[in-house]
Amino acid sequence: MGCWPVSLWTTYYKVQQEAAGNNASFRSLFMKSSPQEICIRAYQLYVEELDADVVAERLVSEGFSHEMASRAVVFLPSAFARVHYRNAGLSFPAHFFAGFLAYEEGRKSLYVDEPVFEAAIELAQQLARDGDSSQVWRFVEISAEHKGLTEVRDRGLTPKSFPVSIHTF
Repeated sequence: MGCWPVSLWTTYYKVQQEAAGNNASFRSLFMKSSPQEICIRAYQLYVEELDADVVAERLVSEGFSHEMASRAVVFLPSAFARVHYRNAGLSFPAHFFAGFLAYEEGRKSLYVDEPVFEAAIELAQQLARDGDSSQVWRFVEISAEHKGLTEVRDRGLTPKSFPVSIHTF
């Protein structure tokens, strides 16, 4: 067994077995985890005009966890919309509901507790400051916030705030 302790060999063997039978499990040991990194990569993929499902699949295939990829494709457009519409005077809630069941049960989550959302806000603010408005607008257009605002405006209403956000991952 060489000079490795038995426990290390056991771990090595289990990892090799999982790698042989399930590449996704082996890959999970080396997953990328930076919220900033996933937001930048998701931004790059969205700029290629890929839809959210394809962006999420690509992020996972590149080594990001499924959970982070799901959050990135939801939160990135949302963050861009918030930055854009805050500049237009609209306000947004500090919380969201993680799905319709959470909404029905009243279980709120705070945006500030979501590192991917915070990184997405930073990226959106930076791009808005740097004047890359064509790319910023692309993300605003695909956001749930923009779709909701457009629907409300089409009904002749002028909202000043977004009362609730429901995100599904």
